Amino acid sequence: MSNAEAAGALAAAATYVIKPPVHRMLAKLDLAPDPDPVAHDVRTVAFLEALDLDPVEVLGADTVAQASAWSPDTSWVPFRDRLRSASLRPIGSQSRMITT
Repeated sequence: MSNAEAAGALAAAATYVIKPPVHRMLAKLDLAPDPDPVAHDVRTVAFLEALDLDPVEVLGADTVAQASAWSPDTSWVPFRDRLRSASLRPIGSQSRMITT
């Protein structure tokens, strides 16, 4: 294994370990939506169906039923959209009049 491959493997492992706590911290700060455990199952069911496998055999009937009934949370507004709606005044070059 070369140094580049080892660095890539270490980066992937670190990301796998660090991502869930960072996501929970950002959700507490209201910068990201709350983690949704059913959303993971929805992606898993879709992946298994794409492989022509029966998701009920792999995940169980309850999990597949929850994934089928799941709908995404649309109440959370991204932070960048909250900033745009809070600022009604044009900024920078948008406030200058273009004259020709």
